[in-house]
Amino acid sequence: MKEKNVQPLRTAKEIEDMKWALRRYGSERDYFLFVFGINTGLRVSDIIPLTVGDVGRKNE
Repeated sequence: MKEKNVQPLRTAKEIEDMKWALRRYGSERDYFLFVFGINTGLRVSDIIPLTVGDVGRKNE
């Protein structure tokens, strides 16, 4: 199997393009997970097991 070369998104334009593509071609879930990951800096492997109860409000 050929090894995949995955590069990070480095510019704001690349991030906006990815958000646009996810809104157009992906699901709401994928879009949310991408935006959540970008805004929190968490890895996908850290985000996937989260539940709604794990994500609380700051002011509680």
